[in-house]
Amino acid sequence: MQRFSAFFHPIIINKSQNMRHSFFFQLAAILFYGGLFFSCNEENNPYPYNEPTIYSESNRHLFSEVVFFIKPYIREADRKKFIVTDTLKNISLTINNKIKKKSDSYPLDIDRLSAKEAYADYLVTDQPIHYPVSMEVTMMPQSLTTAGQYADLLNDYLNLQPGIYICRIVSFDIKTISGELKTIYTPMLSFPLEVEENKVSAHLGEFEVEVK
Repeated sequence: MQRFSAFFHPIIINKSQNMRHSFFFQLAAILFYGGLFFSCNEENNPYPYNEPTIYSESNRHLFSEVVFFIKPYIREADRKKFIVTDTLKNISLTINNKIKKKSDSYPLDIDRLSAKEAYADYLVTDQPIHYPVSMEVTMMPQSLTTAGQYADLLNDYLNLQPGIYICRIVSFDIKTISGELKTIYTPMLSFPLEVEENKVSAHLGEFEVEVK
């Protein structure tokens, strides 16, 4: 019995030791439950960040954006006169006739552009003007409350998995000298959109559009 008596000796802990052990225990509990809370919060929300780059559960980047340029012009005899405006409005884009989007081009500082002149209903220049467009093509609603809405969201993403799609610029609005917006329809402006694995965007090209 003497050999085992050491295990039953009383352990004396003074008050300061007890307070110190209690403090470290509470700190460890706070860190543990805090980490558990944030971990669960991220797992329940597969899209925790409000940004155009979407991530799948397998950490792959999902396609979300197309970039292109529009160069509207009018003809003067055999010459092209490129239209000058601050931005193109309501650019309508469709992909496979399923995803339909509208956006404006990035604004240009036309006050610094020299050699502008009035021609027909527009300000024009001999210098080609590229109106840059960056358009998000994901279908992500502000709030998802039902299982059906989650299913719709996933189906929209599946429409843009790697492959080749038909992309079409349907129309856009352009400002005249008087400030009126005129809608320009582009029925022939169709082209392929190739979605590549693990890439978030694609450059579609530059498109000259004759305004009549």
